[in-house]
Amino acid sequence: MTHQSFEPLPPAPAMPAASKRPFYKKKLFVIPTTVVLLGIALGSCGGGGKSGSVDSSPSSPAASTAAAPAAAAQAPAAEAPATQAPAPAPAAPKAPAAPTVGKPFSVDMRNGDVAKITIVSAVRTQSVSTTAFATPPKNGSYLLLDVLWETSAGETSSNPFYFTAKDKAGRKADQNLFADNQLGSGSVMPGDKSRGLLAFDVAPGAVTVMISNPLMQEAARIQIPG
Repeated sequence: MTHQSFEPLPPAPAMPAASKRPFYKKKLFVIPTTVVLLGIALGSCGGGGKSGSVDSSPSSPAASTAAAPAAAAQAPAAEAPATQAPAPAPAAPKAPAAPTVGKPFSVDMRNGDVAKITIVSAVRTQSVSTTAFATPPKNGSYLLLDVLWETSAGETSSNPFYFTAKDKAGRKADQNLFADNQLGSGSVMPGDKSRGLLAFDVAPGAVTVMISNPLMQEAARIQIPG
């Protein structure tokens, strides 16, 4: 039979008090930490100062390099309106002047034949003949034309029937075929001339005289003042 012991247990040995950390070890830890923090603060201040000086300096290389392309890009834009201005339209060719009394004008008689005609004068008269065939005008007076016919190209033929006249109301005038010194009918070679008179019994006022080609198609016209 086992005997139980009732003797009191010996007390647990007391734990040694935590030794205090030497003071010089604490100081070594604080000093490096302080130095690191101070270095970071100084580095931040120094970096901020350099950034401000670069941005605010107008003479820095970076600012000059950036300004040069900007100025070059703006120069063509300023000249663009002048370069893109539309060119003036070419002047339209002037229409040939209308034939007038006293000045020669050309008439195309077909097939390369060109006549040069001049209405030398246009007068109003009561009589155009001294023969027995003379008749008084029915419309108040005769329009008497002095006509000069020449050839500019090819071969042309003068003919009193190539000429017709209308008054200002568009009514056709009667031609007096018995006028003295009437324009002859026949070929006019280059260098030759044919000259004669044409008489129209037409109302007073402006008159339009038409010249036809051998096919009796109108080839030119001239206005005779009233």
